[in-house]
Amino acid sequence: MTFQSLIPNRTLWVSVTLLVVSLFAIAGGRFAGLFPSLSSYAANVGVNYGYFVDSTNSHILGYVKDSAIFRNIDDPKDMPWELGKKTYWVKMDIDNFDSEHRYLTLYFDTPMIDRLNIYQYSQDGEEIQRWHLGDSTPQGYSQWDMPPAVQFTLDGFESSTIYLQVFSTGIPVMPIWLLDAQEFHVLSQLLHTVWGGFIAIMLVVASYNLAVFISLKERVYLVYAGYVTTALVQLGAIHGFGIYLFPAPLQTFFSNNIVALTFGLFLLSLVFAHLYLRVHKNQSLLRQVVHYGVMVLGSLMLISFALPEHISGTFLIAIQPLFYGLIGVLIWRRWNVDKRWSSMFIFSWLPLVVTGIFPPLLVTGMVEYTLLTRYAFMFGTVLAVLFMALALAERFRQQREESVYQLTHDAMSAKPNANVLLMVVDKLISKNMHFNLCCFEIGRFSSLAPYMSAEEKLYFIGEVCAKLDGALDSDAVHVLESGFQQPHRVACIKEGQFGFIVLSSDSEKVALLLSSVIDELDSYVQLNHFALRVQGAIGTSLYPKDGNVSDVLFNKALQALTETSSTAKKVRAYDSLNNFNRTLNMSLVADLRKAIDNDELELYHQAQIDLRTGSIHGSEVLLRWDHPKFGQVSPEVFVKLAEGVGLINDLTLWVIKRAFYQQSKLIELGYSRRLSINVSASDIAIPNLVDKIADIAQTYNVPTGLLSLELTESTMVSDYDRLNNVIEKLSKFDIEVSIDDYGTGYSSLTYLSQLPFTELKIDRSFITGLPSNPRQQNIVRATTEMAKSLGLMVVAEGVEDLETAVILKRYGVDIAQGYHYSRPLSFSQYLLYLKRVCHQMPVSVKKPRRLGSQSG
Repeated sequence: MTFQSLIPNRTLWVSVTLLVVSLFAIAGGRFAGLFPSLSSYAANVGVNYGYFVDSTNSHILGYVKDSAIFRNIDDPKDMPWELGKKTYWVKMDIDNFDSEHRYLTLYFDTPMIDRLNIYQYSQDGEEIQRWHLGDSTPQGYSQWDMPPAVQFTLDGFESSTIYLQVFSTGIPVMPIWLLDAQEFHVLSQLLHTVWGGFIAIMLVVASYNLAVFISLKERVYLVYAGYVTTALVQLGAIHGFGIYLFPAPLQTFFSNNIVALTFGLFLLSLVFAHLYLRVHKNQSLLRQVVHYGVMVLGSLMLISFALPEHISGTFLIAIQPLFYGLIGVLIWRRWNVDKRWSSMFIFSWLPLVVTGIFPPLLVTGMVEYTLLTRYAFMFGTVLAVLFMALALAERFRQQREESVYQLTHDAMSAKPNANVLLMVVDKLISKNMHFNLCCFEIGRFSSLAPYMSAEEKLYFIGEVCAKLDGALDSDAVHVLESGFQQPHRVACIKEGQFGFIVLSSDSEKVALLLSSVIDELDSYVQLNHFALRVQGAIGTSLYPKDGNVSDVLFNKALQALTETSSTAKKVRAYDSLNNFNRTLNMSLVADLRKAIDNDELELYHQAQIDLRTGSIHGSEVLLRWDHPKFGQVSPEVFVKLAEGVGLINDLTLWVIKRAFYQQSKLIELGYSRRLSINVSASDIAIPNLVDKIADIAQTYNVPTGLLSLELTESTMVSDYDRLNNVIEKLSKFDIEVSIDDYGTGYSSLTYLSQLPFTELKIDRSFITGLPSNPRQQNIVRATTEMAKSLGLMVVAEGVEDLETAVILKRYGVDIAQGYHYSRPLSFSQYLLYLKRVCHQMPVSVKKPRRLGSQSG
């Protein structure tokens, strides 16, 4: 599989996650002392703070500087920040108590502040310099403004006044820290290092999940890659470091639409949970609720682009309980199905949930504004991303295990399947260990299974597997798979068919073991309304005697199993000689097809004598095949083969065509005699059989009244309605229909009385030895009388002597055929026979003008 290189195993992911967490801990412990203690006061610098709130947003700097009344506060964190469109003015009176020149830095965490205007005045009231920060100013932020700060200098014992104008439609909370320039430089380097690591981790995880999606085409990886990317954009906008990834206008756009990004994170989180927990796999009310939730979040996200930030933020706060409640329901539903996936999901989101409380607490002033609280959510996001990547990898591992299990195990019996059996066989072959591959089949299961419910079938198979496990609990039977509770010695090949391996080449011991297995299985399984007897048969193949390839051994064991169906023997080893004969027969299939297409078959004729007149009534055509390699092939062999492979219909139509052709030659020579052709039950099913016979007769300009079709008794029970329909159509063309081999099949007076037959043919088994067997004489006499009473012509085959012919004539038999009159003859020999036996010279016969009329 091409995607395996993209999916590391669980051990690797755990190791990587622990390594990252350890590095964070080590780095935190190592560099904790390097972070300066952030304070609103610097050493040897006096600062007095005051604030003024302009609710009208109309006051200018001159008015504020000269007329505004500032309220004094001890610390800027005591500022009464509120959501809404207000302008906050902060006044800082700074005194340098040191005689040395001081380089100072005012550090603000202001990436989301719309406007921050800073004005510095000397102690004489003259403006020294001004700065414009904020994400809505024309200048915006650049890489050099990260982290946001302004730097200024104070001479020894110098005083200065700084005015800060703060305006934001969103969250106006802004800490003010006063640092030495060197302290700020160290802080800036450390923050850049932290953010560089954060950006690298997020980009790697997003790229990895995108690559997995491209390989696996599973949407959950694409959604998670989108979530990680959106989280990176959001945090980059909140803290301002997204300027390293995006152009300044795009970064400003993200910063001004932070609520919309947060709605996007909620939406992606919900879709991810929906896919990860497989809620989408089943049609349910919960699935519809998730779809509605996605639409609501998507709508709020779009609306947030147009609404002021403080209004859209209210919607964001209001929607959170519903969002987390829906996520909780998804986890609870999955918990009932598979606790592993739900627990991994909870563990992965736990860091995000814990650290997610810090941003609202900072806004409301419930926690102190420090670097730790400010960046807690970012660290929680990193851990959540890594843990979720681990959860996804574990999810894929479990999915792969489930896929492998489904590929290697039978769903109904929970047993290893044929794939596992063949793999074990390959391993044993590679070790050159002698063994018997055995296949067991439940008797009559294929015919009984359709009448079982799914529960009954599951129970029945389970009971059979339990009995097999008990019967095969032996050291001689190889363990195919070590299961969680017990080893598996049996594999399920298909429904009702099982395989196992016996590690022995001693045929007597193996036969004894398998016979005991059959005996132990012979019992009843009680289902809801009936009890089924568990019987079966076993076929075996031996390595290396029967082959050295797993597929070959498997097929030979199945062949041996097939052979048991025709015998009373329940355990059968593969027979190479019998298989050779079967293989030889199958090799004749292609040759038979070729012989039919190329007219390489031949029709023989055995004369049928009218006992009343002694004249030739007609002949039965018999098919012969002179194979170029094997010589004369018995009709019993290739006719049965044709029936088995579906060539019998083509073979019968070939016989009819050739028979009509030869009939046309006989008519030309003045011999207008009947031809009898054997047809099988499958021939009756040929679509439009009668019409095809009529078309062939018309092609050769032969009257259909000179044709008789001989049907075996088994044909009568194959499809009574179709047979009746065919015979009625045949009668319309004056085609006679004979019951062949009467007395050997499904004899039934009902069929004889209801179907419009014209002839009954007594089988040779009742004719052979007739003069010396009174019992057979009674049967033949009774059969003849019964047929005569039904208006049927009676034909006897197998007449070998004159005495038999005399008896048959005395009983009223109409037609006789057998060696006493003639052996089966080729068509040319049959013509010579006709010339020799007929008492008059052949005369030409006038051709009939329409089919269905008999002449001559």
